[in-house]
Amino acid sequence: MKAYSGKPRGRVNQGGATHKKDADKLNKNFGKNYNSIDFEMGEHLNEANYKDKSRPIGTLVVGSQRVDLTWSECNKIFTTLLDAQQIHRRKIQLGMFD
Repeated sequence: MKAYSGKPRGRVNQGGATHKKDADKLNKNFGKNYNSIDFEMGEHLNEANYKDKSRPIGTLVVGSQRVDLTWSECNKIFTTLLDAQQIHRRKIQLGMFD
């Protein structure tokens, strides 16, 4: 096992660490981009500028797409996706997909 360098890892999900067979299974069961969804933490933040909400905190990666996001943009995406799941669940409960 490689020794810890003391430097925090830059990725959140470590999707690339999955074996190809497992990645193919995940993508088949959960969608073609499932294993590629990740967030790379920004390395340019430090004590002097971390409070600046207009600076990107990292990069959202989905498939081959990469989008730099600020703290507020991350919150907006999070709430939007939660709302989408709730609406989907509600449509199922109301029988709107039959």
